[in-house]
Amino acid sequence: MTKIRRSSSAATAAQTHAYAARPEILAPQLRAEIATVPATPHGRPVLVVVMGLPGVGKSHCARLLCARLGAAHVASDELRSRLFIAPSYADEENRAVFAAATALVDDLLGEGHRVVVDATNLIARNRAATIEAARRRGVPVTYVRITASDEDTRARLASRRNRRAAGDHSEADELIYERMRAQPFEPPTEGFLEVVNGPALSGEIDRIVAAVEAAS
Repeated sequence: MTKIRRSSSAATAAQTHAYAARPEILAPQLRAEIATVPATPHGRPVLVVVMGLPGVGKSHCARLLCARLGAAHVASDELRSRLFIAPSYADEENRAVFAAATALVDDLLGEGHRVVVDATNLIARNRAATIEAARRRGVPVTYVRITASDEDTRARLASRRNRRAAGDHSEADELIYERMRAQPFEPPTEGFLEVVNGPALSGEIDRIVAAVEAAS
C-alpha cells in the first residue's frame, strides 16, 4: 500500500479523497496487514466502540478487552499510520480513516466476530457509519469512554515524544490533545460506560466485560 507523501497539497487532497471514497478496496489489505483477528469467531458478535482523547490509554484498554472477549481489534491509529506518512488529523483525513475502519468492521461483523473499534470517536459523525454497520447486521453496540487524569495523559504524550512504546501507532501529540480536548464530547444517545485508566484498571475491565457479555 502506498502511503501519502506530503510533497504536494493537491496530490495529498486527491489521494485522501480517493481513500475516503473507496474504503472497500482498502479493507482487505488493511486487514491482512494490521487487524488483529481471532482464528475463529468467539461467542455472539458484538461491537465495542472505544472513545477517548489521545494519550488516555485507549489502545491499551482496547487490547485488554479484546483478549477477554475474544474480539478483533480495529485501531484507527494503526489504520492512519498505514495510510499517511505524516498524519494531520484534518477532517478529510479523518473521514478516510473512519471510512476504512467502517469497511473493516463491517466485514468482521459479517463473519460473526466480536469487534473492538479503537478511536477517539468523541464526535458523533466520526462513529456514525461504524454504528450503522452494526445496526444493519443486528449486532449490539456497547460504548466505552476511556478517561485518565490530565497529568497522566500529558506524561504519556511526553513519553511518546521521547520513546515510543511497542505497539503505539499514534502520532497525536500535546497540540492535538489540546485541540481535541477543546471540542465538546458528543455522547451516544444510548449512553456509555466509562473506564478510568488508573490503578484500578483491572476491575474496570472486568466490569466492562461483564456488561458486554450481558448485552450479547
